Amino acid sequence: MSKLYLIRDEPSDAGMRGEIPLEFWAKTTEDGRAGISVRDHCLNVGCVAEALIEVLPTLLKDLLPSGAATLAALHDVGKISTGFQSKCQAWLEQSGLAEAAMRERWREGSESDHAKVSQYFLQQVMKPSGTHLWGVAAGVHHGRIFGRRIAGIAIIEKQEEWERAAREQLLRELIGIFGSLPAQVPRDDLSDLWCVAGLISVADWIGSNEDFFPSDRGLTLEQSREAAQRALDQIHWHGGAVRARNFNELFAGYSPMPLQAALHEHCQQAGLFIVEGPMGCGKTEAALWAAHRLIGAGANDGIYFALPTQVTSNRIHQRIAPFLQSALADAANLRLAHGASWLEGNQTMRLHPTDPNDPEAAAHVREGRSWFASSKHALLARFGVGTVDQALQGVVAVKHFFVRRFGLAGKVVILDEVHSYDVYTGTLITQLIRELLALRCSVIVLSATLTKARRHELILAAGGQAEAAQSLAYPLLTVVRAAAPVVEIPVEKPKPRALKLKTTALTEDEILLECIERAESGQHVLYLRNTVAEAQETCRKANGSVRTERVEVATLHSRFPFFRRQELENEWLVRLGKQRASDGKGSLLIATQVVEQSVDIDLDFIVSDLAPTDMLLQRMGRLWRHERKDRRASEPEFWINAPLANRDAGTRELKKAFGKSGYVYAPYVLLRTAEVFAGREMIVLPDQIREVLEATYAEREEGEEPEAWHELRAEVEAEREELAQEADAATRVLGRQSEDDRKEHLTRRKGAPTRDVVLVRACDMITRDQWHLTLLGGETLDVSGFEWSIAAARAVHRNLVRAPLHTVPYQTMPPWLKLHTHGPTFWALVQDDGTLHFPDAEGPSALAYDSMLGLHTRPGETQPRYTEDDDEFDS
Repeated sequence: MSKLYLIRDEPSDAGMRGEIPLEFWAKTTEDGRAGISVRDHCLNVGCVAEALIEVLPTLLKDLLPSGAATLAALHDVGKISTGFQSKCQAWLEQSGLAEAAMRERWREGSESDHAKVSQYFLQQVMKPSGTHLWGVAAGVHHGRIFGRRIAGIAIIEKQEEWERAAREQLLRELIGIFGSLPAQVPRDDLSDLWCVAGLISVADWIGSNEDFFPSDRGLTLEQSREAAQRALDQIHWHGGAVRARNFNELFAGYSPMPLQAALHEHCQQAGLFIVEGPMGCGKTEAALWAAHRLIGAGANDGIYFALPTQVTSNRIHQRIAPFLQSALADAANLRLAHGASWLEGNQTMRLHPTDPNDPEAAAHVREGRSWFASSKHALLARFGVGTVDQALQGVVAVKHFFVRRFGLAGKVVILDEVHSYDVYTGTLITQLIRELLALRCSVIVLSATLTKARRHELILAAGGQAEAAQSLAYPLLTVVRAAAPVVEIPVEKPKPRALKLKTTALTEDEILLECIERAESGQHVLYLRNTVAEAQETCRKANGSVRTERVEVATLHSRFPFFRRQELENEWLVRLGKQRASDGKGSLLIATQVVEQSVDIDLDFIVSDLAPTDMLLQRMGRLWRHERKDRRASEPEFWINAPLANRDAGTRELKKAFGKSGYVYAPYVLLRTAEVFAGREMIVLPDQIREVLEATYAEREEGEEPEAWHELRAEVEAEREELAQEADAATRVLGRQSEDDRKEHLTRRKGAPTRDVVLVRACDMITRDQWHLTLLGGETLDVSGFEWSIAAARAVHRNLVRAPLHTVPYQTMPPWLKLHTHGPTFWALVQDDGTLHFPDAEGPSALAYDSMLGLHTRPGETQPRYTEDDDEFDS
């Protein structure tokens, strides 16, 4: 390669003047020396981007501009700057520039953020053509947004000329290899710009993987292209073609039901498909069959199945994996990525910071690594299952939101269990649908509980005419495509089921007495609580009252470490599943919202805390779900514990009546729900689903309700407006500073904040940079505070639990923990009596751990003031 030259106007210590040939470093070696050059690293990343683009579906290639690979190659051109190059003292000394750098204060007086310099330089180059906005796509590759345009950067005036000349020389060379920069401006919705930004970040992470691209030397162009192909092969980026299969071949000999057949018939082209049907009617299989057809027709490529909770996303992969094995022509080379699969697989990213002493470089490496060693990798996989939160973070201002968009682009995205209750998340889902369609996706929305008004919102998001959608039929399929009339297809109802209802105010003792009596008679019973603390307390009482030789008792919620939660899920979702045993032994499961939807469990009797109608209907879907001849219950019975609330009481009294449930759900919606179910002794599903939903959310005229109800409704409407505005603001990504990338950040309503905690039995320091851990789950390992290990990351994450933030004392993260987790994470030693000790923390904690109850506040300790500890958005 041609050398770059720096002009020095003063003699060096060796007495030399004039031109000095330089290779600008892009990464350092482990011993701090200058490693691979900027030119060679940019070449590697350009080759990876080139390879990624080559395997994209045609419809997605058409969205990207010509020159996308060139932009990717130039992402690090800003490293050719005094501010960045001065970060490596060895390079300065080797180049004879240490004295000049100190004298001219290169570090203090020049912009050190190379991504910002890259954006500035590219925007200056592209400004004459009016295409300068593309510079943003290169500038954001570390996740930080600098705005639409950078007006200027700090420079060392004496060095400005050589900086610019060196960058321009690299620009010419990379254009010669990868082609010209984009010639057209980005689309008005910026969907193509953010897709390119995602491409660049992914290409940068793969192009920095030392398993394929050495960090201390460059490769030839041919070698770099070969390495890029090997990398994509190893991470299974290729493949995904489907073979012709009918329904019974895809789903073990079953024949399609009417709803499944209707969706398959109407999904010849990409679009929005809203599937409304009762719980247990096969919506999952309907969506997968439709995705199979869309992929086979070339309309889409890949699937992301987004579910409401971690429990559901961890379980549904067991239903989707056999489908893929049957559907894919190259199934042997692909695997289904789901939220927990990274804990079991063998792929990793061997990345090291550009400069070990640079916090931003270290954070960039952690971020890149996290996309291949965390639940986020399901978004990048060709076929993935995860929570809807992971997808929603593609439309809010979190770091690398554009990587999520790139990962989802062109796929069939299935949004399972979309409801009417939550306005904040609902607003984001509406925006997500809009963005996904712009990214050439097909979107399949599955719901048992959509109101007509909510369906209209979704139709509008897809560019349809909502006033044309008037059907109140149920089940119902709605098809929306751009520039085409909205199509509504009523579908034949499944066989109706009558459930016996009891809606009344009950004490916990009365409920437990009924539950235990039924369980001891051999029934399988579910008691659904609205908060984790209530579920844990109920479980304590049940264990003290039940005859354990006749009944199995457990609680299931989000406050278990992953390994224990997996054990409980495996046990109880099988115990209560379709093939459950008929040995006569009863069971009592006390659970939170984690089991109310997308989980195939079958109960004989259910009691539920009062919740919005949407959620109650979902909970009813777990009752007598399958045909059985050996039930110990004579009829399906569902109890709703609705606290007594005097209709004419004041707002304070009404709120108090609902207790902790009134913090989880809006009291006004609970009042309307209780009103709908009061006196109702039976409900027929699915015939009456639409009726009770519309009755709950129907608008009412002034004076139809007591004054206190009116005040509570005003509170709901004010909160909805505020939440809608917050959600809208969170989606204005170009003009908003990116927030830390947390699982639930910005994607849910405000509730009690949480902190991830790793549970440890023992931690012994071996050396200054190495520790020996004995984790709660029994694993023992040596863990480094410098060298990242996927084995250590997996072990640590399997012992991680989410705790209410206010129960966790502040603690400085040790190096081993910071290196192997994502975002703020604390750690605690679990004592023999279950109490938690947070080493080096600012104060004690009232937390304890029990394998039956999970993480909890010790009995007798002062309860925290926060009461919103529900699992409604357990991500």
